[in-house]
Amino acid sequence: MKILLLMKIVPDTTNAKIDPETKNLKRDGIKTVINPSDLCGLKFALNVTEQVEEDVQIDVLTMGPPDSDKYLRECIQMGAEEAYLLEGLEFKGSDTFATSYALSEAIKHIGDYDIIFTGDQTMDGDTGQVGPQIAERLSMNQVTYISDINYKGGEFEVKRKTADGTETVSLKTPFVASALKGSVNKPSKFALKRSSIAKEKEIHDLTAEKLGLDLDKIGQKGSLTVVKDLSAPDKNETGRIIDEGSADKNIEAIIKIIEDSKVLV
Repeated sequence: MKILLLMKIVPDTTNAKIDPETKNLKRDGIKTVINPSDLCGLKFALNVTEQVEEDVQIDVLTMGPPDSDKYLRECIQMGAEEAYLLEGLEFKGSDTFATSYALSEAIKHIGDYDIIFTGDQTMDGDTGQVGPQIAERLSMNQVTYISDINYKGGEFEVKRKTADGTETVSLKTPFVASALKGSVNKPSKFALKRSSIAKEKEIHDLTAEKLGLDLDKIGQKGSLTVVKDLSAPDKNETGRIIDEGSADKNIEAIIKIIEDSKVLV
């Protein structure tokens, strides 16, 4: 069985800034991390290796700058086997539509997979669109917002979060599954003692030229989404915590606040 993890490097959004001209995130000089829900996808992939009665290979693919290789090596240290980096200035400014085109073509180039794991959303875009778009482009079944996955009787039983609670779905491979952020503990970099393997492993480089991509379908040229303006949310006044040591004193303090504000007369 072959499993692919689609991983994205995202900026630490607590310090993110927006370019006023391009309306894109400024990524230079900002600390970056592996998208948290993508790590949940890797953990689910590792769980599958322990459940099925066959050899399982986990590969990882990301689209990003050249220094993304260090994060791919982290994934190898956590248990992935082969790592692929799709990079080039042609991809700069890609929206979800252009990104899903590039990644789906990269997947076709690499080979067939039984399961493709993604995160449910990324911390920078937060759209949750890339995984489903890739499933559509590859004509694969998909299941979103998964919180658990188990192999039973030749099928996978998947639990997914919905607006009304939890839904259980049974499906056979191949399929695309997006992992719900926080649904499972992220894998450890140290549990498998693969640091030396991660350091020595070759990172497979992919480019638009190597994949024969249509340059009109990637980057800003291939993006259907145009961000016209961005603004920070309005700052709301924070609440006040009343803690005078007892319920009676808290009530007295609240009554005084109400009286002083002239709400009650």
